[in-house]
Formats: sequence, C-alpha cells, structure tokens
Amino acid sequence: MRKAIVIVGRKPKIRYATACITLFNRGEREILLRARGRSISNCIDVVHFLKKSFYSNLKVKDIKIGYDEAELDDRKIYVSYIEITISK
Repeated sequence: MRKAIVIVGRKPKIRYATACITLFNRGEREILLRARGRSISNCIDVVHFLKKSFYSNLKVKDIKIGYDEAELDDRKIYVSYIEITISK
C-alpha cells in the first residue's frame, strides 16, 4: 500500500493542513508528513492543528527521525528530518 506524502516546508502551515484534508477527502487512509531542518516544528504544528481543528479521531501511527547527508562546498553536512504518519 502506497502512502500519500506531504513535504512540509516554509510556507504557511494552513497550506499543508489543507493538503492533508484534501487527501483524506479523496479517500487516503494514511498520510506521511515529512520535514527537514527548520521546518520540523512546522510539521509538528500541522499535525496538532489537524487534530485540534478538524479530526478529533486523528491517529499518529508512526514517527521517524533521522538525518540526511548532503554535500555543501566540498564538505558533508547532516540535515535532520522527521516523518510523521497520520491516519483517520
């Protein structure tokens, strides 16, 4: 089973919440929200906003954290990420 994915970035949180609502209305059962770096707090805020305002029965099925390696000016940097799987 393939999950719908919402990549959370620097745009307003309501955009990502709207994307999740749209996916749930299309029949998706699970959505994976993914964020890196400074956007991690936005990702967590989106999940709380969805649960508080739209879906009181929203379940957080899984949370994964880790880091991605990237090259910047001939050196490796590590960027933290979070993946939160939610379902109705």
